[in-house]
Amino acid sequence: MAGAATPDVRAEAFRAAGRSIMQAGMEGEDKKFPLYRAAACGLLAMLVSIGIARFGFSPLVPALVAAHWFSPAQAFWLGAVNLLGYLLGAGVMRGWTRRIVARPAVVGLLLLTDVCLAASALNLGILYFGVWRLLSGMTGGALMVLMAAAVTARAPASRRGQVGGITFAGMGAGILLSGLVLPRILVLGLPATWLILAGLSVAATAAVATFMPPSTIHPAPAKAGERTLTPAILLLLAAYGLCAVGFVPHMLFFASFEALGLHRGIAAGAGATAVLGLAATVGPPVLGRIADRLGFLPTLAAGYFVMALAAALPLVTAAPLLLDISVFGVGAIGLGTVMLTSGALSGMVPGPRLAATWGLATITYAVMQAACAAGFTTLFHATGSYLVLFAVAGSAAMVAAWCVWGARKVE
Repeated sequence: MAGAATPDVRAEAFRAAGRSIMQAGMEGEDKKFPLYRAAACGLLAMLVSIGIARFGFSPLVPALVAAHWFSPAQAFWLGAVNLLGYLLGAGVMRGWTRRIVARPAVVGLLLLTDVCLAASALNLGILYFGVWRLLSGMTGGALMVLMAAAVTARAPASRRGQVGGITFAGMGAGILLSGLVLPRILVLGLPATWLILAGLSVAATAAVATFMPPSTIHPAPAKAGERTLTPAILLLLAAYGLCAVGFVPHMLFFASFEALGLHRGIAAGAGATAVLGLAATVGPPVLGRIADRLGFLPTLAAGYFVMALAAALPLVTAAPLLLDISVFGVGAIGLGTVMLTSGALSGMVPGPRLAATWGLATITYAVMQAACAAGFTTLFHATGSYLVLFAVAGSAAMVAAWCVWGARKVE
């Protein structure tokens, strides 16, 4: 009969209606999901796993050497072992194909980090210490990937930047904590310092265990013939790797540049570290709000451009105020790009594939950061010039801006 639907058409209509009902149900569930409570738990997770367990180690290195726990070479080896663990943790999360119940997974990883910090209070040799640095690196890499999928990916597009900014501000808070608090508690001795750090981490872990809302991540394996890495995503990953090149000189060398290169003393170098930490704390939330209004890719492209100018600022001036602006700009954008890249990827890949794609981005950044740390150190020893390092950093950030601009064109 004319106008009557065939059985196949009717069946397809019922399936479409079913999909619409399921989608509406999921959207309703997302609206009820306590995003800001989850983001606060994400901040605490980043503070413990990246801020304290990773960035907190660098200010402790001089004390570890002075107390004859390790030689300078051994301390460098321990830093490399932690980075190796970070790569392994991110790699495991990228390849994970089973569902993850977020709250017990996050709490379990945080508890393991707490154990690593507490165990570090004992001086039982380089191999003993290396095991705990490796494990703390693995938990950091895993949590970096997991929190993007458990928190940022749950946010609607209109609030993704704000929620991601709160989550990843924990890394900057760790740098700030390292620069301001650690020098004051080191007078109590290394064992007490490690135990205090562990105690702070346990308190943060307890808060996450109490307030982290339940959610489940369902990674989806790639289908045969499906293209998971588009040109836009590849350009975004390239820019994220170049961000490491732009960030490392200010992170590793700027304090020495002010203290030794400009002969302004240790206090000036410590002040630069504090400014970097403050910038890394406030940068992600502010950039997140901007991204919610302008979009992640435009904000990211503009951010890399600002970072390039800030990184190159020491080439033209040595004025203290302008150098503080340089540190603040690089710190705010350098760690803000973690949130911006995560948010951009959330809008470019299906939710179930976000953990794998963000895991690849995390690995890319970590590898570039490790290579840059060795490369910039070699370059400085060869040239004796801090300004060469800042010139390379500024150039890399500018290329990153063009990569993101290209990603906008081909998306």
